[in-house]
Amino acid sequence: MKTTSTIMEYFAALERLKKNAPVRVPKGSPINKDQVALEAGRKRGTIRNRPGFEQLIAEIESASSEQPPPRKKTRTQNNPNQSAEIEQLKRDLDIARSRYMSLLYLNAEMAKVIRKLGGEVPQYGIVTDVRVDPKSTDVPY
Repeated sequence: MKTTSTIMEYFAALERLKKNAPVRVPKGSPINKDQVALEAGRKRGTIRNRPGFEQLIAEIESASSEQPPPRKKTRTQNNPNQSAEIEQLKRDLDIARSRYMSLLYLNAEMAKVIRKLGGEVPQYGIVTDVRVDPKSTDVPY
């Protein structure tokens, strides 16, 4: 079968993906027909099982089977300053949540009093099932 310039572009894109030096797709992209097409500057799905693409598809399949599975990025070491900051942020989030719930509760109580006195309370949304944790040690400022 005759090798066209388009097929040559696909092979060049495949080689770049094998070397993990792509131009148009992110580094570390999996090697498959769609990624080769995108790297060659074509649309996804342009490499199909049709005459003229047999050798290219075989090369892509062999390259994808040789490609190692992607590794998950893991933290190399634990930074004690960062861990302490994360814990502080978690505590701050808990305090903010308890303040928010406290304010919701106070707003609901004030709305009840205003309605009881004959006033009109604007409806911004219905607050239902407000629960306050009696064991909570968070004290809003």
